[in-house]
Amino acid sequence: MKNEILISESELLKCEPIVLSLKENETVQININSNDTSYIFVRDFSIGSILNIHLKENAKLQLSLLAKNVFDKAEINVDLEKGAFFASYFADFSKDKEKLKVTIKLNGEGSSAYWHLASLTANKDNKEFNININHNAGHTIALSNNFGVSKDESKLIFSGKSAIYKGSHGSHTRQNSKIMVFDPSCDAIARPVLKIDEKDIEASHGAVVGRIPEEHLFYLTSRGLDESQAKRLITYGYLKPITRGFIDESVRNEIVELIEGRM
Repeated sequence: MKNEILISESELLKCEPIVLSLKENETVQININSNDTSYIFVRDFSIGSILNIHLKENAKLQLSLLAKNVFDKAEINVDLEKGAFFASYFADFSKDKEKLKVTIKLNGEGSSAYWHLASLTANKDNKEFNININHNAGHTIALSNNFGVSKDESKLIFSGKSAIYKGSHGSHTRQNSKIMVFDPSCDAIARPVLKIDEKDIEASHGAVVGRIPEEHLFYLTSRGLDESQAKRLITYGYLKPITRGFIDESVRNEIVELIEGRM
């Protein structure tokens, strides 16, 4: 399975972007018609926000989300029909306590989904991202990539389940969760779960939580950087790839500034 599944940028640029800012406890329903290609940019989430998305047959959607404010107890629910494709990029630089639950249901034959999260926790932030993908039909494909950086006394949890249910033969699923820990007082947890009820499938997961390798810091500081600059550079390398999921150059630049501001 490829490390990334994309809608081409040229295809996305032809779309009229849908821009949303979800208010507190607001529920928004988005329906993508058959064979349509759409791009949605969510400027911000709020506490209790719920985003429900339904992709009809052969529809394509890229969802790009930027979180800067508190969005505790928020949800994203996505249902895909036959041949539909969903790609999502979530850049999280919010503060304080957050919990997001994502449920992606691959209900139609040959539907596929890609999820990419980049999150940074600092100070006393406490965040949990629960990402669930359900393969409910045959020949479905899903890839979930979650990358985090945790510093100070913060807590970051990546959890969730990828399930391939009976009858979903020929399906593929992969989970990747990686958290880089800067300080001893951090609490970082990655706990992916696989539930497999079908034989003719491919399923795998990887979870890595750890400190910055000392040899990386040594190499960078030996090149004239102080430790703070070295950590910032490593963080850029870890989180900056999320910018590929945002087609507006000003938003990409804003994400880079947010990474630096929270470091």
